[in-house]
Amino acid sequence: MKQTMQSVVLLILLALLMLIGFVLLKEPRTDRTWLPEQAIAATAEIENDIVTIRGVRDWTYDEEAPLTTDWNDVSVDPSTIVRTWFLVEPFSDIEAVGHTFLSFELENGTVLSFSVEARREATEEYSAIKGQFREYELAYQWGTERDFVTRRLINLDHPLRLYPLTLTPEQSQALFRSLAEETQTLSEEPRFYNTLTANCTNVLAKIVNRHYPGTLPYDIAWNLTGYADLYLMEQGLIETTTSKEEAIAAHDLTPFRTEIMKSATTSPTDFSKSIRSLISY
Repeated sequence: MKQTMQSVVLLILLALLMLIGFVLLKEPRTDRTWLPEQAIAATAEIENDIVTIRGVRDWTYDEEAPLTTDWNDVSVDPSTIVRTWFLVEPFSDIEAVGHTFLSFELENGTVLSFSVEARREATEEYSAIKGQFREYELAYQWGTERDFVTRRLINLDHPLRLYPLTLTPEQSQALFRSLAEETQTLSEEPRFYNTLTANCTNVLAKIVNRHYPGTLPYDIAWNLTGYADLYLMEQGLIETTTSKEEAIAAHDLTPFRTEIMKSATTSPTDFSKSIRSLISY
């Protein structure tokens, strides 16, 4: 009996070692058949202080499906960026689960969004468990804010919160440039997404700390991304003059879903202006 148990344990250990070996031997690739909304990987070029992002998604949506599927190249003078916004998308009944992304507002009203995502193949569903085992490549997605907001709020019917960050224009400009540099690096050196260690929130935090050491101390919100806005409130990057609960409610776009749906096909600039008229900041 003892010998039988030892054999079973050895077989389990061998199976685990084989699984670990299989996972570790996997290499990230760029030549898969991706989901249509992730089909084009963004690249970035910086020349004469102008940043050109190629592969900027600018789709429009209704509740059922995409209406248009445009991809554009966008050139930005970082010195015209005036503010950075932080968005939180709870997409589960579990409070700790959520997606986060950034929006950069230019002085002419243009808003460009940036998101760290799990790049999935056309037949793949997202799984937080699979995301820990090199199942998805890492994607740095750029798009118009109209695309990013309406896709989540209207097409996917997810809640969404929008906060201005307390960064100065100069800090916002430096952050934008850093993310552009990181976008180009990722396009040349693909990596894997990981639900816990390389997700939408902690990749952003690591990029910030890599370029500006010690800016964002580790917090459990790096892993439990639904708490990211509370973490940024504690760090002073989201200003609060009320309770956290009141701050969350004041920046929640979800109650205005009907109004936002009406402006979903207006110009990207008009759309971004309209949603900011709905919150307190």
